[in-house]
Parts: sequence; C-alpha cells; structure tokens
Amino acid sequence: MDAGLAAVLGALAGSVATIGAALATGWAQREGARITARAEHRRERREPRQSVYKVLISEASQLRDSSAPFAVHPDLYPVFEEEPEARWRQLVTAIKEASTDAALAGPPEVSEAAISLSRGASALLAELCVYNIVDEDGQRDARVRLFLQSQEFDSSVTVFIIAAQAALDDDGSRK
Repeated sequence: MDAGLAAVLGALAGSVATIGAALATGWAQREGARITARAEHRRERREPRQSVYKVLISEASQLRDSSAPFAVHPDLYPVFEEEPEARWRQLVTAIKEASTDAALAGPPEVSEAAISLSRGASALLAELCVYNIVDEDGQRDARVRLFLQSQEFDSSVTVFIIAAQAALDDDGSRK
C-alpha cells in the first residue's frame, strides 16, 4: 500500500469515527433530555394526584368511621343520638365526586379502585337506609347485610389507599 492510499484510508477512518462519536453524543443528549422531561412530567402529575387521592381517602374514611358500629358484629344494635342518614348521604355524594376526580387522575389501577370505592359507598348507603326503615322482623337480616357491606366498604377503602400509594411511589422504572 502506498502512502497516499494509507493517508486517504486514515482520513476516512477518522471521519467515520468522528461521525459515530457525534451520533452517539446526540443520542445520549436526546436520551438525557427525554429522561429529564419524563421525570418532570411524573413530578407534575404526582402533586395533583396526591391531593385528589387525599380528598377521596378523607371522605371515605369519614363514612367508614360513621358506619363502623355496624361493622363490629351483626347482633349489636348501634344507637345514634341523631339521625345520621343525611350525613351519610352527604358523605356518599362527596365520595362519588372525589372518586371521579381520582379515576380521571389515574393510573388505571387507582381508577378501578376509586370506582369500586364509589360503588361500595352507594351500596353501603342503601343498606344503611334499609336498616333504618325495616320492621322488627327484618332487623336481623338487615343487620347482617349491613355488617357485610360495612366490612366490604372498609376493604375497598384499604384497596384504594394501597393503589394510590403505589401510584404515587411509581418512579417509572417498572413496566
């Protein structure tokens, strides 16, 4: 091989290496920018989600606490000093609104848990209202249904809390 050909091949190899390095650098910069943008997007999504989830958990916890006497045992007779049905209706309405917000905030696992929580609140309200109007013969059956529904609602609150925690802790490395 003569010196001219060696010089041309050397220059060609240098050019290819420079182009490869430029492509690799460009790819790394784009990847770094994408990672930074994704992290910022997750942070921006996390803050509103947290406040939406917090509202739903607060409302659901109030209903759970209000109906807790029914979740102890079906043979116990909770006695209320005042008529709680209006308060229960108010809480269920608030839960439905908050669960819609939580379902829209996502992700899908939280949306499913929020929808289930809302349905559970409505079912609990229905049982609470039936309990208030049944005669003495139907009291035992109404208490058993209310006992079971109270426990199911309590479970759905827990499921929502766990799903919300997982969503807030997700750093994007899973999937």
